[in-house]
Amino acid sequence: MTLRPNDDEARAALYNGACAKVKLKDWQGAADDVSRAVNDYKLRLDVAMKDPDLRVLRDRREWLEAVERTKGGVSGKAYASARAESKSPFRLVRLLTFGGLGAGAGIGLLIILGRLLSAVKGGEGAPDLTESLLNLSINSAALAGFSYLFLRDLQGAERDKEVVDREELLGRLLVELSDDRVVPLASFRGSVRPVLLAGSQGYLNRALKASELFRTELRARGISVIPIALSSKDPGEKLAALKREFRTKQDKGQGFGSTSSQASSSGKKAEPRKGDRKWQLEAAKVEEWEGWVEEQKKAAGAQGDDVYVQVQLDGSVRRSGVGIPPWERWLDDIPALDSVQTRLTDGIGTST
Repeated sequence: MTLRPNDDEARAALYNGACAKVKLKDWQGAADDVSRAVNDYKLRLDVAMKDPDLRVLRDRREWLEAVERTKGGVSGKAYASARAESKSPFRLVRLLTFGGLGAGAGIGLLIILGRLLSAVKGGEGAPDLTESLLNLSINSAALAGFSYLFLRDLQGAERDKEVVDREELLGRLLVELSDDRVVPLASFRGSVRPVLLAGSQGYLNRALKASELFRTELRARGISVIPIALSSKDPGEKLAALKREFRTKQDKGQGFGSTSSQASSSGKKAEPRKGDRKWQLEAAKVEEWEGWVEEQKKAAGAQGDDVYVQVQLDGSVRRSGVGIPPWERWLDDIPALDSVQTRLTDGIGTST
């Protein structure tokens, strides 16, 4: 870029550079080059979205984060806001309605207070005191009621936003595939209902053994397990670091966990059986998973060290609990991937 190329030359250089960096597994550099080519040199984002040479990059967390800060992409904040709104689609209408009615009641209350003062002073033409007191009580009750409803919905919106932020953070956590690729959990949306198993190694072994009888039926429902052996490190510090990095990503368009770290866990891993990779996924950067699990436990009020979390096809947390997951009951609760109920309840049909 030091030779002052024109836009076409710069666009081609950046794009070819991105393809070369993919070959070298310089994922962040490749994602940055594509983002710059789109933002500064008018490359169409859909070209990069369809290019088979960038297929491996599109599976990476670096790509998801680059798209958020690229023209034509969806920002993390916008997507999180849309998901939060979908949890209660008429909340905005209710907020506007309750806010407007509350404002009207407040204005009416001010007018009535003026009339009440006139009624107390008395004199010719003064309003009736009894009527003024009645109107005052009615408007006060209306203002209190609409204010309560407005604040309740406002607090509900904040809670939903916290839930969605936590679910989006879950989608950024990394899973290691059998071909040595590392992809974010979000790349499985639409085809997999992940079940996180977090706790001691003994708990993981018991939970996996309890699932063996129902494994075929659970796989038909798109369920895959992700065992996470919790370490003895301080989870509070890991959680704080994760949240700081996630805020930085949303505010500055940068990804959390940009400094590479080796996945680690205490105790022996629960190794999947040969050919079982679709059933049992392997968590990468386990310390990030541990931090998320601690945050989820706190939000759910879970009392216990051994927990499970079941995630929907769209990435939302459906249920969580302490102890062994109720595998058999889930056969009745969770529909098969190709069923109509799946499309209606999860919002996403079978991936093709």
